[in-house]
Order: sequence, then C-alpha cells, then structure tokens
Amino acid sequence: MKLSCTPISVMRTFSEGQMDLAGYLRFCHELDLDGIDLLDWQCYPATWNGFETDIVKLPGLLKEYRLELAAYATRNDFATTDNEEFQRNVDIVKQAIEDAVRLSVRTLRIFGGYYKLDTNGKPLMSYADGLKKVVGGIEQCLPHAEKHQVVLALENHGSLPGHSYELKRIMEYFNSPYLRCTFDCANFVANNLDEHEDPLVAFETLKDYIAHVHVKDFGPGDFYKERKVEAYIAGEGDVSLRQFCAMLEASGYAGFCSLEYEAAFKVPELTGVTRSFEYLKDLRDIQKIWGK
Repeated sequence: MKLSCTPISVMRTFSEGQMDLAGYLRFCHELDLDGIDLLDWQCYPATWNGFETDIVKLPGLLKEYRLELAAYATRNDFATTDNEEFQRNVDIVKQAIEDAVRLSVRTLRIFGGYYKLDTNGKPLMSYADGLKKVVGGIEQCLPHAEKHQVVLALENHGSLPGHSYELKRIMEYFNSPYLRCTFDCANFVANNLDEHEDPLVAFETLKDYIAHVHVKDFGPGDFYKERKVEAYIAGEGDVSLRQFCAMLEASGYAGFCSLEYEAAFKVPELTGVTRSFEYLKDLRDIQKIWGK
C-alpha cells in the first residue's frame, strides 16, 4: 500500500502563501510518504509559483525527498450546454495530458462533470444529458491521451458520473487501457449527490479499472446539507477505510492511495493530514502482517 498526498489536503496552506512546492514535498517527506500528487497549474494556480519555473526544480526535489510523482490532476467539467465552455474544458484536459508527459507521470486525474442546480433548485441539465456530455468530452480527449500514452483516470466526482455502475459502463464503452478511474472511496457517500453507494460494493464493481485511489473520510454533519455529511480526519468518520484498504491489497492493486483531506474547516490542515496518515499507516502495517 503506497501512500501519497494530494495538494487538495493542504490547499488553504498553499493559498495563504504558507507553503510552496518545495515546502509541500518536504512536508510529505517528513510524513514518510511514498509519493505526491500534483495539481494542474491551469486550474489550481495557488499550488505553483510558476509552472515553467517549478517544473525545472521538481526532479531535484523528488530525488532529495525520496518521493515518487503518483498522479497529476486537472479540474474539468464537460457537463455544459455552452459549446465554447465545453471546448474550453476539452482543451484543459488536452493541455494537462501534455503537461503530464513533461512531468514524466502517466496518470492524469480528470472529472466528468458537475450536476448543477439553478437558483430555484431546478437542474440545469438532467443526469442523462450530463452523462452524454461527459462521454462526448472523453471522446475528444481520449485519442490525445492514447497518442501520449497517458492514462485518463476518471474520478467519481460531481455526480457525472457518481456511481460505480456508471463509471464501469463508461470504461466498457471506450474499452481503452488509457481510460481508467480514480476511485474516491468517500465520494460515494459524499459527492454523488442523489444516492448513497457503499464504497465496498463500488470497489467490487470497479476493481479491474482502478488507476489511482483517493482516500478520505466522511461522517454525519452539515457541510453537505442535502446529504447530512461532512469530512472527517481519516479513521474518525463512517467510511469503511480499514475494510477498503484490506480489499485493495487483496486485489493486487499496485498504485498509490492519496489522502485528500477536506476537514480543514474544523481541524487545521497540517494537524488533520498528519493524524490521517497516522491512521493510514496503521492500516498499511496491518497488511504487512500478511506479507503484503
């Protein structure tokens, strides 16, 4: 079980100017992690002092802090009826594919789209129409990914797609080794909006298609008022992380598990991230008992 961290976990610290790329890698090294994720400069500029400057420093920093680059992540939304906006999101993903190559990482987290409501609470687009737009966006981006040998790792995020069966159908529809999923174990209860799905059941559905994993915890709360859930420190919520990690190991998954800490509104980031990794390392040590 290889542990990584996504900069989302420390986004406030980045945004407040208290951390830069070197500080982020140093923090992850001090936590004794195996790797890091990085975020697309187009969508998350706060995590870069300047992409062209930082990209030159990165190989040396990775070597100094003995970290691997686990994944690169962009933030696109294909679920729009505005043709120019749709094409802009296609272009974001295509550029991120090329940047992933420059970073020497072959896993690019992408989104499908967001299920959005207007000010009166009415959907701007049905689930079916939204998923059609997602398929259309992937159709335009996948040949570029295949050309550059970058795996598009589609996350269950924003509800389009939100459920494991939708992700699996998308994988089957395109039938390409360059389209896989980022499996976010908590988003099945927190960020698919319309229905809860047991993450362990979802894992069984998707285990053959997982290229990257996001680990976080959710439990009762008011942050997502419609769902009555909010983020927790890993191990302190209701997501079955101990069982999930055991199933992940048993499946032979060889990729990274990246912490995506989102509970900074109640426990400061550096504290919450540290405590979350203490728990995740314990789960990793359980697997070592069995020779993993």
